[in-house]
Amino acid sequence: MILVTGAAGKTGQAVVRALLAKNQAVRTLVRNEAQSECMASVGDTDIVIGDMSVESVLSNVFEGIRSVYHICPNMHPDELNIGLAMISAAKNVGVTQFVFHSVLHPQIEAMPHHWQKMRVEEALFASAIPFTILQPAAYMQNILVEWENIVQQGLIRLPYSSESKGSPVDLNDVADVASVALSERGHIGAIYELCGPDVLTYQEQAIILSTHIDREVYVDQMSLDEWKTQAYGVGLSTYSVESLLKMFSYYDEHGFWGSSLVLCALLQRPPISFVEFVHSHFKRMIND
Repeated sequence: MILVTGAAGKTGQAVVRALLAKNQAVRTLVRNEAQSECMASVGDTDIVIGDMSVESVLSNVFEGIRSVYHICPNMHPDELNIGLAMISAAKNVGVTQFVFHSVLHPQIEAMPHHWQKMRVEEALFASAIPFTILQPAAYMQNILVEWENIVQQGLIRLPYSSESKGSPVDLNDVADVASVALSERGHIGAIYELCGPDVLTYQEQAIILSTHIDREVYVDQMSLDEWKTQAYGVGLSTYSVESLLKMFSYYDEHGFWGSSLVLCALLQRPPISFVEFVHSHFKRMIND
């Protein structure tokens, strides 16, 4: 059986669906009853409710597990210690593969949440557990957060430059790679950078959107102070806000992109392009 932690998030749900499509037996670790109900709608999995930072929870959830796909909650201030506890629990039961959901370019110390993932990767190297590490770029799906602004105002609002380059990757392509890594031989010891096939600025993404939703779409750069006020207003933690502000500053200066060659080889097909993503998602949402 394969354990997926952080299973109720968008990444976890996509990975679980991909594994179930390959007829894999899956156990999902979720935080509460609401997340458990969410997972029940995704598919037939062995759902366990608990906090992954609690040692007794990990001891129980790993029983009968051969492989684990570990996703830490997004922007968690204690990601390193959670990762260390997860590695320890996996080692205690002798898992045959630990797949860690990391991030593209975790080597960047200027982004604290990247740096924590790098430290978890380092701990995996030292653990002697057979491992695979996936390092995805930012998801294409992230732009769906701006759906209301795009449709109603023709705007994408960003706290960094519209000329910042990225190589957005479709979440479903990442999930397909996760299922391949967990169900096929040959991926032990691998570290895979997963980037979409297009290196695009947000200005270029706006132009693509304009051609698919029949209205002009523009990019509006908000100030960091305005974004910070909004972020605290919706309840983001201080760690999340400060980490994201550092991420925005990095994006503004350097962008965040890479090559799709590894993703293409793992999928054995062309990765989903941004144009294909927009055509699929935005056309469907407009029709709905």
